[in-house]
Amino acid sequence: MCHFHYNPQQMLQLEAEKSLRFESFGEDTCELVETIEQSFGMKFTEDELFHARTLGAMAEMIFKKLEQPVTAQCLTAITFYRLRQAFIELFGTPRRKVSPATSLYELMPWKTRKKQWRNIQDYLNYVLPQLFWPSWLLGIALVLTGSALYFLFSFKMLSAMGSISGLIGVFAFIAVLAVACMVLNPLARQFPRGCATFGDLTRLLLARNYGKVVGRHGLSPRKEVIQSLLVVVAEETATAVERLSSDTRFPEDLGIY
Repeated sequence: MCHFHYNPQQMLQLEAEKSLRFESFGEDTCELVETIEQSFGMKFTEDELFHARTLGAMAEMIFKKLEQPVTAQCLTAITFYRLRQAFIELFGTPRRKVSPATSLYELMPWKTRKKQWRNIQDYLNYVLPQLFWPSWLLGIALVLTGSALYFLFSFKMLSAMGSISGLIGVFAFIAVLAVACMVLNPLARQFPRGCATFGDLTRLLLARNYGKVVGRHGLSPRKEVIQSLLVVVAEETATAVERLSSDTRFPEDLGIY
């Protein structure tokens, strides 16, 4: 029978190191961890997150936790063909028009993009990040909010209320901005960052649904695991995927808290 001798001082030092590491995990980091868990279909323990100091270490941990037989198939290719079939059946897109380099702006015009985006998710039963607000649309929302508040505070009655008018202004700003966002939300149709071609969409679709794809087709080599992890992290942190690597420290090099 094996006997393990634990040094109380070493244990206290380890707990202190864990506490110090997790103190750096702010809301952004916790949200990123949750997205990674959802994408790869798993939950991380505190010990695993403690040792996942780089994206490469995290990818290795994910690879071991998936516990699926390694397949000779390329999951990126499988995802590409499924996604192309979705475009053919849902939107009548000619097969010859779809290649990794095909522009999404050509395949998914602005007018029908939101509906197409939703239909793809429903057809494949996969998750995609939401289409987001372009900067010009956010600018319009702020201009509308500012104009409404200027009109509101032009009334002498509000001006005469003194300090309480500031509190009213805060609530008015929130309320008007919420209304403006609700009205303009149907116009939020910008593709996720770094997602401009059919190939980009394929990699994003695989990354955000890696656990599901592996469950159906088996585990791909480590290289595809780390690539999918980099895509998820890049999309969630608004970072160019080219700037990330296996050596990127988590979360210190990601510019999040």
